[in-house]
Amino acid sequence: MTQSTLFSTGATGMLTLALSFLTPAFQAQLDVDTLEVATATVSAVQAGDQDPFAVTNFQAEDIQSQDAAQDVPFLLRLTPSAVVSSDAGHGIGYTSLRIRGVDQSRINVTINGVPLNDAESQGVYWVDLPDLGSSMTGLQIQRGVGTSTNGPAAFGATVSVNTLGTLANPGIRAVLGGGSFGTLRRTLAWNTGMLQDGWSFEGRASRIASDGWVDRATSNLSSLYGRVAKRWNSGRLSFTSMLGHERTFQAWYGVPKIAVDSESTDEDILNWAEGSYEYNYGADTVRINDLLDRRARHNYYRYENEVDNYSQNHYQVHLDQSFGNWSLGGVFYATLGAGYYEQFRRGDELSNYGLSPLVLGDDTTLTTDLVRRRWLDNILTGTSWTVSQTSGSISQVYGVSRSFYSGDHFGELIWMDFASGAEPGDEYYRSLGEKTDMSAFGKWSGHISKIRWHAEAQMRQVLYETTGRDNDYSEIDIRDDLTFFNPKGGVTWTPSETLQGFLSFAVAHREPARSDYLDSPQDTPLKPERLLDFEAGAKKRGDGWAFGATLYNMQYTDQLVATGQLNDVGNVVRVNVKDSYRRGVELEAGVQLTPAFRFDANATFSQNKIAEFEETVYDYSDDFEYENRIVHEDTDIALSPNAVAMGMLTFEAPEDGAFAGLSFSLIGKHVGQQFLDNTTNDNRSLDAYTTLDAVVRVERSLATGQNLTLSVFGNNLLDAMYSATGWTYSYRFGGEESTVTENYVYPQAGRHGFVTMAVEF
Repeated sequence: MTQSTLFSTGATGMLTLALSFLTPAFQAQLDVDTLEVATATVSAVQAGDQDPFAVTNFQAEDIQSQDAAQDVPFLLRLTPSAVVSSDAGHGIGYTSLRIRGVDQSRINVTINGVPLNDAESQGVYWVDLPDLGSSMTGLQIQRGVGTSTNGPAAFGATVSVNTLGTLANPGIRAVLGGGSFGTLRRTLAWNTGMLQDGWSFEGRASRIASDGWVDRATSNLSSLYGRVAKRWNSGRLSFTSMLGHERTFQAWYGVPKIAVDSESTDEDILNWAEGSYEYNYGADTVRINDLLDRRARHNYYRYENEVDNYSQNHYQVHLDQSFGNWSLGGVFYATLGAGYYEQFRRGDELSNYGLSPLVLGDDTTLTTDLVRRRWLDNILTGTSWTVSQTSGSISQVYGVSRSFYSGDHFGELIWMDFASGAEPGDEYYRSLGEKTDMSAFGKWSGHISKIRWHAEAQMRQVLYETTGRDNDYSEIDIRDDLTFFNPKGGVTWTPSETLQGFLSFAVAHREPARSDYLDSPQDTPLKPERLLDFEAGAKKRGDGWAFGATLYNMQYTDQLVATGQLNDVGNVVRVNVKDSYRRGVELEAGVQLTPAFRFDANATFSQNKIAEFEETVYDYSDDFEYENRIVHEDTDIALSPNAVAMGMLTFEAPEDGAFAGLSFSLIGKHVGQQFLDNTTNDNRSLDAYTTLDAVVRVERSLATGQNLTLSVFGNNLLDAMYSATGWTYSYRFGGEESTVTENYVYPQAGRHGFVTMAVEF
């Protein structure tokens, strides 16, 4: 917390002052017709219109039309191959995104060309930047490896967020929204537009609060966005800050799948709980009664302060400058985060916290109830630079980047029933993780008749080390140094203005995450993952219609997957599997049915397979632990549906008609069956589901000069009971016939709605 606080109090003033000294070096009379200079750091991570990759682009108005105060994944839920989920059930708080079955720790995410993925876990925590959609001027999704150059490897997709795009007109925008589950949103944004001397200022303040659909899955989110920029004819310099804070009640554990099943009786659930360790084999009557009462809305956590409390602040300085037909772009950035999650623990062993047994007379106490906080205080600093030139039919881009991450992981004891000499605030573990990420790349493209060729090469070096004491009280001392070469290439054929096709290949490598290093047995070699991605696509448009198709073959080597194996302290171990793949076809279509009605759809049909792996099932009979190894072949990769589809019917009233400004969309989404692990076992799976949403928007220009937009969002109108993600664990008590499987799911909210009103002055 200290680093974040110190930086935020002084950074804005110092950097704004720095801008006033730096800009004279590039000072020139501003051409009022030149309101935009391409941001090189954003261009470097985004694909162009003719690059040979599967791409979906969003403009600011596209994002705002779907913005019901939910996190970014829910704004992207209608794109091809996308599956989203929410811990609280309604898209506010902790949310997740998967594309082509790939989770967001394997999706490369950048904001203005700056990596957003956590350097150690490689995950993306959208909750740390609430209401980010209100500041987006554009967003691009590249499916597959794509053209990402900064941050961790894209092992399924790239999401590039841009807040530095089109210069907005001067004005103020106020948004007020409310809806189901006590959800309330307040947003105020302002923009000076381009001032006479080339300066511009913009900002946003947001607050989102919700009780959550899941019991006590509350969210209290706030964010600030600010940007000051100086433009001149040949370039610009800007400072951007994004400050976010979230406090959410934890709903991470999920709900036993048996409680969500409408056919399950109370007796069925009680019988199940008697064999569940999580519910103390039927003795945890408080939790069990709550499970019976609330079913899908049950929250496993009961402690009143079981919260996640985290702040994340982003600071970026961008420079863009043209020199003839060459362009230079660079960014300096710092991302500071600090926070904790608080937990109540019942009956933990004192030795787990480095404490001795408590001896009182003839009694010896080995366990205690306690409250603990697990902290992360981290900072990511870095810089990235690109130079580019377009000369005739050839364009070339070269770039270098370097980042350094430092993260303190530590735990504090807040309260203990039996303290055994400990004091409130005592640390029981601390470790330091450090990561240096360096890369250099080149991109080249050109035209030969109607064919455009594209080639890339990237060298990336990752140095990671972590030392100290882990949260399981074990000593850690891990170092790894990895170097990757990632080539990419392809061709785009454009025989006419209405037809285009492409072929591409790309190679990506990915280093293990921090948990992989910590949880893997030290005598087991841990290999980085490798992906070879082949893609082919075509798109055709006619008078009032368009169609596109993409074929992809993503071949993985040494992909890290969970197999049921645990290490010596009970943590899940992911192991390398030699061969696995994702293959499929993505279809997109749109047709203007009438001047007022339009229909859009997309669908993905895929196979996601592991050629062979060895499942580990533990047998705990007779107080001994036995490992059973089961070989599986040609199984489905977990949480990778073979079918994902979306259809949207939109009505837009004619601009010269009585209902001008009225639009209506009816949206259907289907996700096929998903398996919770890699065994293709129907007893460890999520059912297919279909949802229906609706959006009604009314836009009016008021006589006093303001623009008013009223939006009504109706979600899950069919009141479907479904889950988009979950987890499973199986074990035995004496032979195969005694196998116990525990499935936990994250149910999503039934029928619910949200209303938002935006006024622009």
